[in-house]
Amino acid sequence: MKEYIEKVPQRIGVSWRYKKVLEEVKNFDWHQHEEYEIAIHRNFNGLSLIGNYCSDINHNHMVLLAPSIPHAFCSDKLPISQRCETHVLWFKKEWIEQLIYCCSELKPLRSVLSEAQKGIQFSHTTAEQVFLLLDDVLLLNPVEQLATLMRVFSLLIDDEQQTPLLLRKTVQGDPDNHVENKLRKAETFLLKNFQRPIYQADLARHLYVSESTIRRFFFKHYKESFSQHLMKIRLNVACELLVNTQLPINIIMEKVGYFNQANFNRQFKAYKHVPPNSYRKALKLLDDGKQN
Repeated sequence: MKEYIEKVPQRIGVSWRYKKVLEEVKNFDWHQHEEYEIAIHRNFNGLSLIGNYCSDINHNHMVLLAPSIPHAFCSDKLPISQRCETHVLWFKKEWIEQLIYCCSELKPLRSVLSEAQKGIQFSHTTAEQVFLLLDDVLLLNPVEQLATLMRVFSLLIDDEQQTPLLLRKTVQGDPDNHVENKLRKAETFLLKNFQRPIYQADLARHLYVSESTIRRFFFKHYKESFSQHLMKIRLNVACELLVNTQLPINIIMEKVGYFNQANFNRQFKAYKHVPPNSYRKALKLLDDGKQN
């Protein structure tokens, strides 16, 4: 599962971009982009996959993601009369850094953006306040739109319930940076090959380093072992397939790189606290309950 780089269209004469999206269903779409992204999900439940972190989406789910963090969001099945509502805004790293440099009032935003390298989830209260600011923002003139964005930044700074999602920060900066290159190559290799048997030695050969270097690399940058990180990737994709497809569990197991049913069931239960069939049934019952 390799993410693609989403190119965000720029509005002429405007420094940032806002988009409201209404969909009958939100499909799994694994991608990343070069801008910061704020996303607010409303009126639906689903799954959020950010890096190797998987969590539930419910009404007023709001996250801030730094550039280069791979992510995807998808919805559970909705009643015919209901639609997924997403509010997204993007702004460039270079632009916001220049703004913070010039405006002392925005200095507190720097720490928020630094934490965004791990992904941040904000409180439902903040999400509702930001939604109210953004819902009609395109009716305003460009100067008033920019003023609205400043109010959004103020709400981000003031939210004391913001929660980081990943254990480590996404490394940014010079694309030739040695550590960043290694992290990107390692993640790309795992996402491209998780469906087949792969081992620490395979990644070591791919990166032209020793296995001991790979062990140190994962514990330093991911705070977990190679096998733990690979397992999370596989099980997060399995969760998405259980929710959004009718594939039998034994087929899903094979699609995410498992070839032993007992091992798959054991690791899934340890990760999600329920076996895969119970996970699927629970989400189906929840969905049926909402429709009734």
